[in-house]
Amino acid sequence: MRSFRWLAVPLITLIARVAGADPLPPDAAPPAAAPPVVAVESPVAGPPAVSPARRAAAIAVAIFPGVLVHGAGSWVAGERRAAKRLLATSAIGLAGLAIGGAPIARSGSSPYTIWPGVPLVVGGTGVFLASWLADIWTAAGGASAPATPVALPPWSIDLATTWQHDAYRERALLGVAGHVELGRLGLDAGGHVDAQNEARTGELGVRWRLVGPAPTGRAVSDGSRVVARAALRRERDDPDRVTLVTAEAALAGRLDLARLDRALAGTFAELAFGAGVSRTTYPRDRHDHDAVLLAGFGWGAYLGDRGEATIFYDHRRDGLAGGLAAWRASGFLGSVGASAELRAVGPWAVRAQLQIGNAWLTTLGLHYLGGR
Repeated sequence: MRSFRWLAVPLITLIARVAGADPLPPDAAPPAAAPPVVAVESPVAGPPAVSPARRAAAIAVAIFPGVLVHGAGSWVAGERRAAKRLLATSAIGLAGLAIGGAPIARSGSSPYTIWPGVPLVVGGTGVFLASWLADIWTAAGGASAPATPVALPPWSIDLATTWQHDAYRERALLGVAGHVELGRLGLDAGGHVDAQNEARTGELGVRWRLVGPAPTGRAVSDGSRVVARAALRRERDDPDRVTLVTAEAALAGRLDLARLDRALAGTFAELAFGAGVSRTTYPRDRHDHDAVLLAGFGWGAYLGDRGEATIFYDHRRDGLAGGLAAWRASGFLGSVGASAELRAVGPWAVRAQLQIGNAWLTTLGLHYLGGR
């Protein structure tokens, strides 16, 4: 039996090399009395050590050619399992983009192809871009930084100021919002008004948490969640003499990417889809009724246990930001943006957001996290 014990070390080393894990050191001696299974059940090794030069090369490769071959940066950084999974994820995103986008392009954006196609295009684009950004994160060693998801607080109040800039006006707006969590049920209310009281918006919303951690405001092991939401919104613009009322419903989800691979720990991806109906009132009591298609995606990272930062795309074009002016895609694309929230002192957090469509919206705010 002693001969089998002496064979265990080179065999385990060979398996570890094939699997991509850290092998046993070459001078390791076989245990005299313990069975070989002890070596197999040793704690899982952490991320592979990467030199600064190799880390820089991994980041560069993740940006290009990684923008086309997702996972290239992770492969250079030694995270080969993550690289394979990111490549497969990007292929799924490209497939969704192609399946949804081809009928829209061939039909000239026919309504019969827009409604089934846009969710696939937006979702596919979101998955594709998230896998690329996650590759850059992994190549930069982001998983080594402490990151802890935090559940929603039982209640919160948000006070913010927004500067709106577009081609024909500048506006300063004051916004306030409140959120209450009652178990799986969530209630939202908020609105904003400009400094001259010429533009006003109010919104009421209700949410139901299908999947995700309870709203304790405390650190959790997994921040993944799925929420169904319905809302009623009213917007009034006095200079344009236009009133817009919208009723909508959407399904939004967040996935912690550590579920895909441990090297992606600290990051998450978001997708949202929905629809609504709107009524626009013009002077002389004229009205228009339209259907609203809602969609969006985001990729973000947890900032330790004190907040998070997100890059996002919002497909709706009837909000303050409007849609991007993108040549032949003008009128089709929504807005892009970035946001960050960081808990500062006690229950207080600071929030910043930049959103770009045909208008630029710059928001700074305070967020009070109650019940923590």
